[in-house]
Amino acid sequence: MRRRRREDELFAEINIVPFTDVCLVLLIIFMITANFIAMGGQMNIELPEAATALPANQGQTVIFINAAGAIFLTGEIVEPAELAARLQAEAQRDPELVVTVSADRTVPYDRVVAALDAVRAAGVSYLALAAEMPEEAGE
Repeated sequence: MRRRRREDELFAEINIVPFTDVCLVLLIIFMITANFIAMGGQMNIELPEAATALPANQGQTVIFINAAGAIFLTGEIVEPAELAARLQAEAQRDPELVVTVSADRTVPYDRVVAALDAVRAAGVSYLALAAEMPEEAGE
């Protein structure tokens, strides 16, 4: 058996570090995008109309109640029993906390009242109900 010298050997090695970096970045992008896509279908809310509706203020905590009756706080589903505790923690951090309840127009009234009750039980003083301005007939 004949031995080869070290100079005769080919150096064939693939550097996979950049490939791994690109794959991890793509994975993170897909995970974030998938979260927004999943939440987009659940938070499709059709608000009731009110002639005196005001535009939403930035910095408010918004409770969404979709047509199926699921309650969302900061983008994640929350059980009604857990809602008061989560809001109470936020109210302790910010005594001037403004909570807006944004419920679909088809949600049963008792579900909205349960959310309002949880807000009041958390000690939040500033509460708003979301509504849309009616569209003008001429548009």
